[in-house]
Amino acid sequence: MAKLIQLSDVYKIYNPGENEVRALDGVSFTVDRGEFVAIIGQSGSGKSTLMNILGCLDVVSSGQYLIEGFDVSTLDDDQLSDIRNQEIGFIFQGFNLIPSLSAVENVELPLIYRGMGKEERRRLASEALDQVGLKNRKTHRPAEMSGGQQQRVAIARAIAAKPPVILADEPTGNLDRKSGEDVLAILRRLWREGRTVILITHDSKIAAAAKRVVTISDGKIVSDISRSDAEMDAMEQMAPAAKEA
Repeated sequence: MAKLIQLSDVYKIYNPGENEVRALDGVSFTVDRGEFVAIIGQSGSGKSTLMNILGCLDVVSSGQYLIEGFDVSTLDDDQLSDIRNQEIGFIFQGFNLIPSLSAVENVELPLIYRGMGKEERRRLASEALDQVGLKNRKTHRPAEMSGGQQQRVAIARAIAAKPPVILADEPTGNLDRKSGEDVLAILRRLWREGRTVILITHDSKIAAAAKRVVTISDGKIVSDISRSDAEMDAMEQMAPAAKEA
């Protein structure tokens, strides 16, 4: 498989000097196109810093980060914004939906920033909502939906433009168990359809949904374990499938 993401000897250092903090301390790893990777770590492990680097929300102190062949380490703010908009679909714990907009309008929002015409972005937004089981909720505003449904809208927003990377930061953190299972089932299905999914979590049970689990502690990667296809098949047979809301 082609290397979609490559981090080489990446450091993120705050307060350089005597009292420096190495949030990332020489991190190197790759993500192949079409992988489902969970990055797990406890508070203070460097997990959130790594997520910000991967999402082009922050830049490295030293080292190299390549995504789709672009050396992110050399880009300015405008170029980083373009990478975020075109290469990465974000799913956040807090949904980040606009209360005054309907589900389909929320999904359309990043497509507007891409300069898409109204008909094309409405078509893509509608298709994405269909994919996450919200065919009958497209005109509902966030306040008219459950937390699980709102997170499905957020997933639809992330996948509508078919970005190479889906970056999910604690996507089940604000959900009940059933809604969380539904979200993980959707992420697994997207992966099965060929999407590259990176899941950030502190919870080993959530990380277990992924085929590969990378553990970070004190700014360093301490383990990197992949499951076999057979193990994933067996796990998915036992896991509940997401139902249409």
